[in-house]
Amino acid sequence: MNLFNLSIFRKTLGDSASAIVFAAMGMIAFQILFVFSMLVMGRELLQFIAKFPILMKAFEMGLGIKVDGEVSLAILFAVYFTHAIVLALTWGVIIATATRSTVGEIERGTADMLLTLPVSRQEVFVSTSAVCWFAAMLFSCCPLLGMWIALQVFETKEVVEVSRYWAPAANFFTLNLAVGSLSLMISSFLDRRGLAVGTIVGVLMFSVVLNFLEPFIEASKHIRFLGLLNYFRPVEAVRSGHWPFQSMIVLASLAIIFWTIGLIKFCRRDIPTA
Repeated sequence: MNLFNLSIFRKTLGDSASAIVFAAMGMIAFQILFVFSMLVMGRELLQFIAKFPILMKAFEMGLGIKVDGEVSLAILFAVYFTHAIVLALTWGVIIATATRSTVGEIERGTADMLLTLPVSRQEVFVSTSAVCWFAAMLFSCCPLLGMWIALQVFETKEVVEVSRYWAPAANFFTLNLAVGSLSLMISSFLDRRGLAVGTIVGVLMFSVVLNFLEPFIEASKHIRFLGLLNYFRPVEAVRSGHWPFQSMIVLASLAIIFWTIGLIKFCRRDIPTA
């Protein structure tokens, strides 16, 4: 039995191509602008935040490190990976792609027609998943390309090597794999795309809010392991120079679990006819 269908992959990729390309271009452009802004006012902004303990505490938690003493440009550049614009672009495209050929076809009433073709449900699910994996891989490479371009264009007072960002880029890839697999799993349980998207966004927002509240609410530290962002600390990876293998393994394991549950449910569920 075939698990992959090239035609479905091409169709899904074609439907999502414009969103993937524009998001990738936006990430690269934003990375260049982000590097420029950090060069111009990064340290001044940090000095301003340092005057307000509450803001500094939230800032440190967002970075995943304790800010003490001088902060290098390399660390400031790594903040890009956790910026809201970056997460919104990547997650938005991945969620849209994951829900299009699964719950989207069911909502439009065309799923029964799709599945009467000489393809299996496994092929539909795996082929759609492959597009999500491709998008996740592409988006993890965009920061590296944007960083390289920025370092060629702008002059820095200290040496910043792109190789220092391979670890957070790989961690970013596993995070996006987990988000894509979560989206595919939730889509396999629901019949309305809007409800599926809302549920996925709700789960991700829970992770974001949990990560934000941790410095202020002591009790949240006991459940922070439930949030995906707990396993994504790019600034710490750049600062220490160590690869976050443990966090990457957790995210990759979650991705496999989510994806497997989604595949089983999608293959066994009842598909309503138009």
